[in-house]
Amino acid sequence: MDNQLTKTQKPRSLKSRMLFFIVLCWVIPLLVLFVFMVFSYRNEILEKSEMMLNLGIENVTSTLSQRIDEAITASKKPSYEGVCEKAWRKYRRGETNKNQFYQDINNELKSKFYIDKKFSMFTFYLEGEDEPLCYSANNEFSYLSYMEEIHGKMKDLIEGHSSDAVLRVVDGRIYIVRNMYTVTKYMKFGTLIVELNQDQLFRNIQMDLSVNAAICFNDGEEFVLVGNQDEDASLQYFPVLFRQYDKNKDETIQMNLSNSYKGFLKEEKCRDYNIGVAFLVSKALFYESLYNLYKIIACISLILIPVLMYGVKFLNKQVSIPVRRMIQASEAIEEGQLGTVVEGEDMPNAEFSYLMDSFNRMSKQVKYLFDYAYDEKLARRDAKIMALQAQINPHFLNNTLEMMNWQARMSGDITISKMIESLSTVLDYRMDRAGSRLINLAEELHCADAYFYIISMRFGKRLKVEWNVDESLLQVKVPRLILQPILENAVVHGIEQVKNGIIEIQIYHDETKIYVKVLNSGKPMTREDLEKISAILSGNPGSIKAEPGQHTSLGIRNVNERIKLIYGEAFGLSIIPAADDKTESVITLPYEKELGKEEEINRQKAQKELQSTGKIGE
Repeated sequence: MDNQLTKTQKPRSLKSRMLFFIVLCWVIPLLVLFVFMVFSYRNEILEKSEMMLNLGIENVTSTLSQRIDEAITASKKPSYEGVCEKAWRKYRRGETNKNQFYQDINNELKSKFYIDKKFSMFTFYLEGEDEPLCYSANNEFSYLSYMEEIHGKMKDLIEGHSSDAVLRVVDGRIYIVRNMYTVTKYMKFGTLIVELNQDQLFRNIQMDLSVNAAICFNDGEEFVLVGNQDEDASLQYFPVLFRQYDKNKDETIQMNLSNSYKGFLKEEKCRDYNIGVAFLVSKALFYESLYNLYKIIACISLILIPVLMYGVKFLNKQVSIPVRRMIQASEAIEEGQLGTVVEGEDMPNAEFSYLMDSFNRMSKQVKYLFDYAYDEKLARRDAKIMALQAQINPHFLNNTLEMMNWQARMSGDITISKMIESLSTVLDYRMDRAGSRLINLAEELHCADAYFYIISMRFGKRLKVEWNVDESLLQVKVPRLILQPILENAVVHGIEQVKNGIIEIQIYHDETKIYVKVLNSGKPMTREDLEKISAILSGNPGSIKAEPGQHTSLGIRNVNERIKLIYGEAFGLSIIPAADDKTESVITLPYEKELGKEEEINRQKAQKELQSTGKIGE
């Protein structure tokens, strides 16, 4: 009897309870499906549309940049090949008259630009003359039109003295302007102006019919329309879009220009110029796929509203209430209460009872996996830190240095022996055979002392080193190899630049932080130097050209990254100018006040050792 009662009280299957309802209202699952599609695919549809446009504008920018680079390279050939310079020298010496000089220049430039489909016009100005010496165009643009419309807007470049090729847009035409100089004495003898053939420049650039395009160069004061379908909209909105153009940036931005149009702007820094490519997109077509989805959902919803209202009461008891309970548990988990389970009375049907049990098991499993993932994350962070510190460990190198040291001592050369010992100290410290991540500050100072001994052999009396170290910090744990890269940077970029230099090492603390400060003399830091340092320390040195001492830049970036990984963003390395044309490099580390008995004994031991080397006072 009890078993029978238990069976009758057991919640019925949701499938059996809703069978009749599904037969009458078969469209409800479709409504649920389409609502799910709205929320699931809306962002995906928009992101796909944006991705396609971003990809398109990047491809167009890349193609145009490549073709313009080819045109600039071609415009440089008359300067490098020397034919024009030779003709000018003959004319200057009186060996040829002006008419012959014109023929020589015109023939040379025609051979370069007239048959080259990348160009539609060229003109050459002799230095000191206001009008072109020669002009040639393979289109309908006449010499008179050029003088009336273009010539006046080129005078600043013609009269200038820049040797770089300059791109300029005038009245929708794209020109390359290049002053020509002699190879030996670098004397300006003329100016070459060539017009790019836009048919060739924009050939095979595929764009959707809904996309209007335009390009600009350098300061972006004028732009050129490319394959536009709506000229009125282009003239109205492209100026607004190009106001966002910044020649110092390299990125893609987008704007809502109106209720009808959306704008995309790709900015790219090239070798000799800056280019901006803009797309003007109709929102109606941009959102067309999304609008079609909304229309389908709206039609289905209007059809199913009466059915939905009829089933609200039934679904509330059988579905809404159980779901609400599970949502409350889910929200608790979302707020950080991992392991929360669905509590309370039994579910009204077998399916939700199963879901509740599965949810509870899943919640406990999520808590376990979160704890596991957190521990794994810490392990990965430590692994990354160790990877940044990892160095080669060639045993033969130390063995070789020991043999060289023995030979030097046998020969009585104490100076060479001391240098080898110092080098061995630095190398052994860099190789980190024990694999330790943190070491005592005293060990770091010992390595720095060995480095200075080696450097002193090179600079002699040119280099003076001053130490001011707080003795209480000798046993503080610090990351390995954070001081020597800073000292090397001070030598390469400071001491090497002056006749006599000084390096001051100051190590002290306040209530919360330890400061390792390195002051070095040298040339005063420029704005360009500060920008380079900022890029290096931020982990974005891609725009910095390679130069002597680049390895020191990698060293200080490595120091900054390791400190931030270990201690957080509040700590790290900063390099700023200081008084008397000095450079100040400061490492900040967290400070813990109290030392254990063992650390205090080790501190006193390290103090005596460092006093013997002169790094701290008695």
